[in-house]
Amino acid sequence: MEDTGKAKKFLLFGAISGGILSLAISILMDSLFSDIQGTWRDAIAKDLNSLLSLGLTSKSFIVNIVFILVLGILAAFGSFMGFIFSFFLYKFFDFLGSK
Repeated sequence: MEDTGKAKKFLLFGAISGGILSLAISILMDSLFSDIQGTWRDAIAKDLNSLLSLGLTSKSFIVNIVFILVLGILAAFGSFMGFIFSFFLYKFFDFLGSK
C-alpha cells in the first residue's frame, strides 16, 4: 500500500517549486531583455492603448493589475507543470522501489 501522505507532500512540493521557478524565470527574463525590447509593462500598456484606445503609461494602476494577472497565469501553469513532473518522478521512484 502506498503512503498517500508522502505522495501528497512530494506533489505539493513539486507544484510550489514549479510556480516559484516559473515566476523567477519570467521576472528575470523581463529584467534581462528590458533594454532590448522593453518590459512587459510597456507591452501591456501598448496593447491596452491600441485595443481600448486608453492613454495608459507603463506605470499606471491598470497595467500593474494586468501584469499581476499575467504573472498569476504563468505561476499557475508553472505549478501545474511542476505537479506533473513531480508525479512522474514519484511514480518512477515508486516503481524502482517496489518489489
